[in-house]
Amino acid sequence: MVEQRRSIPGGDCTECRMRQSNEWQVLREEEVNFLARSQKCRSYHAGEVVFAEGEPSYGIYCVKSGTVAIRKIDNIGNPVLVQLGYPGDTLGYRGLLLGENRNSSAEALGPSKICFIDKQAVNTLLDKNPALGLQFLRRVTTDLDNAYTKLVENATFSNRTKFLHLLLVLMNRHGRMTNDGSRVMQLPLSRRDMASMIGTRHETVSRIISRLEEDGIARFSGRTVHVKQPHSLLEEIRPVVLE
Repeated sequence: MVEQRRSIPGGDCTECRMRQSNEWQVLREEEVNFLARSQKCRSYHAGEVVFAEGEPSYGIYCVKSGTVAIRKIDNIGNPVLVQLGYPGDTLGYRGLLLGENRNSSAEALGPSKICFIDKQAVNTLLDKNPALGLQFLRRVTTDLDNAYTKLVENATFSNRTKFLHLLLVLMNRHGRMTNDGSRVMQLPLSRRDMASMIGTRHETVSRIISRLEEDGIARFSGRTVHVKQPHSLLEEIRPVVLE
């Protein structure tokens, strides 16, 4: 069932700066105006489902603010976090382009603003501007490259290296510098989600965290992470990543 979506302030595509760096950058002025008239935006609270795996692909979504978790159901029925969506990202395009049901679900990890463009409007824009289809093709290629890279990392990197790499990525996105040069972050993910992202068990992540604290690299308190020397994360993973 398609949910009712209401407009929110700041949902105008003509004023969206992020549009200049995603698939929609190729649209001409009249097409941007059409997109602005067609899209509906709304606010989501933490834990709210944006779309569900297996449902029809009614359209696509653009993240304006917040963080979105992309999950897939594994072979024993557990939801596994496979990707994070950030402002400027387009979600749900695969099912729409292929004419298939959703092969994943999306959930807001915190307060988020997300715009929805229905299938008819997307198809109209694809017909009017073939360059938009090429942009989505490039996006598919990038996603495949990222998936291949993740497979290689899971096969060759230690769990500690994969965790440190994820921690560094999250720190760059969500961390802040303090007066003494250290960095502090409120983790957007649970430890279980972090474990699924690096392909290991929750208990393994807990042991890695304990060892990092013993080594003086990071301090964890609930979801607060404090890294006294941020360069230590990069120095530890750089030799492995560059091999």
